[in-house]
This record gives sequence, C-alpha cells and structure tokens, in this order.
Amino acid sequence: MTTPHPLETVVIYENSRSITSSISPEWARRLAGLEEPAWKLSWRPEPLLTREQARAAIKLAEMCGGHEEPGESAELIAEQLGTTLKHVMAVLQRRMMERGRP
Repeated sequence: MTTPHPLETVVIYENSRSITSSISPEWARRLAGLEEPAWKLSWRPEPLLTREQARAAIKLAEMCGGHEEPGESAELIAEQLGTTLKHVMAVLQRRMMERGRP
C-alpha cells in the first residue's frame, strides 16, 4: 500500500476574488476594477499576476511549506513566475517566522 503524497490531499479554494489553500496561510486576491493581470499575492505583492499565475503561485507556496524538499516541478513554477525556488523558500520562511512559526 502506498501513502499518497501530501499535496495530493491539498484543496485549493478558488472563487472570482480569491485563491487560498487548505495547508498554506498564503493567499491571492483579485484587485477590483483591473483587467488581467489583476491578482496580488500575500507573499509577493509585485508584480500583479494573471489568475493562472496566481493559482500556480499558491500551489508553489504549498510545495515550499511542507516537510519535504520541493522538487523539480516547484523549480519550474518559480521560473515561470520570474523568480527562483531559493528566493521563494526564503520569503516563505521569513513570513512563517513573522507569524511566530519556526
């Protein structure tokens, strides 16, 4: 019997104004009155993203916030967002420490 990967049980909650996850405190919000790109991330407020990019960024936050090392797919998502996996992990770690979580 195989144990499912933790991200296989993750739920992404999405509506017309926000994208959140069942395991990450990070979020994406659509700014009212703007055409795409109009999505702002909690962990990376600039630049604004498209809905697809925002969804990928939340998935990336999930991948980087777990107990396992993010893999090659996380690196690809970071690259598509114009950043590096190392930078994303550093930002998310700092945000966790600011929330009082090591």
